[in-house]
Amino acid sequence: MTKSKVLISLDGSDFSRQVVSEVRKFFGPDQIEITLLRVGDIQHGHTGRPSRPASAEMPVPMYDSAQDVEYMQHPVYASQEYDSAISIVQDELQADRQALETNGYTVKSIVKFGDPAKEIVMTAEEEGVSLVAMTTHGRSGLSRLVSGSVAESVLRNITVPIILLRPVEPPAPPDNFAADVMSGAHIVRG
Repeated sequence: MTKSKVLISLDGSDFSRQVVSEVRKFFGPDQIEITLLRVGDIQHGHTGRPSRPASAEMPVPMYDSAQDVEYMQHPVYASQEYDSAISIVQDELQADRQALETNGYTVKSIVKFGDPAKEIVMTAEEEGVSLVAMTTHGRSGLSRLVSGSVAESVLRNITVPIILLRPVEPPAPPDNFAADVMSGAHIVRG
């Protein structure tokens, strides 16, 4: 039996991770292969502006800021930031991947940079997935108009079924929880 492919889009938040447990409720490890996708911001690097003469009479190099001096001496190229960002995000995805693999799922992780909605749709097509699962922040009104909605854009452009989960806020700890933790008390509930 061929396993279906499910793309789970995560943004690094605990809210986005809630969709993983929902996917596990619907599909067992013998039914699906999971691809975890994380889309980050495009990496630009940092290089300083070149020096300019202080004046026509004084050819002493002058910089706009101390930061420009630092970046001219030690530039950080976009490729360095890109490699660093991939490593950081892969490390963050590793815990999610290991938890799924421990439960028998076949998992791979992908890191991309750019517009999240476009990257999710493109990755779904490239990977030949049968289903996309992701959370939505559930914004409405002006905040959605101003910031847009990744989930809405994916929904409009995707060609496969999609599971959208509105994550819930975890319950707040009891009032005395912080004091108990600080005092080293152990809370046991039966």
